Amino acid sequence: MNKKTEQKKRPLEALNLIDDFLFTEVMVDEENGQKVCRIILETVLKRRVGKISFSYQKVVPGISENSHGIRMDTFVREETSGSSEVFPELNVYDIEPDKNEDKRDGLPKRSRYYGDLVDVQLLQTGVDYDSLPELITIFILSYDPFGEGSMYYEAGSIIKTHPNIPYNDGIRRIFLYADGNLPSNADESDKKLKKLLQYIVESVETNVTDEATDELNKIVKETKSKKDVGIRYMKSWERERDLKEEGREEGREEGREEGREEGISIFIADKMEDGVDVDTIKERLMTRFTLTPEKAESYIEKYAVSAK
Repeated sequence: MNKKTEQKKRPLEALNLIDDFLFTEVMVDEENGQKVCRIILETVLKRRVGKISFSYQKVVPGISENSHGIRMDTFVREETSGSSEVFPELNVYDIEPDKNEDKRDGLPKRSRYYGDLVDVQLLQTGVDYDSLPELITIFILSYDPFGEGSMYYEAGSIIKTHPNIPYNDGIRRIFLYADGNLPSNADESDKKLKKLLQYIVESVETNVTDEATDELNKIVKETKSKKDVGIRYMKSWERERDLKEEGREEGREEGREEGREEGISIFIADKMEDGVDVDTIKERLMTRFTLTPEKAESYIEKYAVSAK
């Protein structure tokens, strides 16, 4: 690893809970994962949650082999006293820590697609639609998703022509911006949520300000201290570095190929403008660019129209 690459590498100790690697490593431990899920859900929902189970890095396939699948960071099921025989887990949650600001514009449709695929997985053949559990997607963000400077955004379905009429399709989408402003009527639970978000985005001792963040901090420190976690982090960094190198090489190769094709298109245009017949252009293409007869013909067909 060269010095330039080494400088860009963040030490494991500097990772925050919002970082994909650390969040996943925390979730690998069943007991710690349970605690983190419960802390997040109870703080966001402002209520106690029932018995929960979760899956981390859950892969949900598309509806066909040609459809886009998804990977959910944490998929949580909550059992409640009102659970049905069909769905003993009445409520389901998707918790998505995210600091990829460059993908901000795609958040609404990403959330829509996630919800659709989850519903396909949950609704079995012959089961009534009313049996679908409530689905709440919670995005924990290091950036402002909608540019209004708020800590809490919630999206849901309404009847646009009659917003006073209740319309409950069982889906809630919650977007939490860690540096956003508290609402003007913020209560203690809102302030608690703010503290939680600040710790998740910047997992340092100075952000340990209450019982929930103290519990998270203990889990984060415990996770970082595990020898096998440090080894996996080094390997993940090496993998990422290798992939970037492969990507750069592919990019260089792609650039060379694009440059080559551009040269072919200019060559064809020039010869056609000079009145050179197609058979002669084909022969010269084969010689100059080392093309097969079929490839030369395809290039002529592709660029002849634009050359006229």
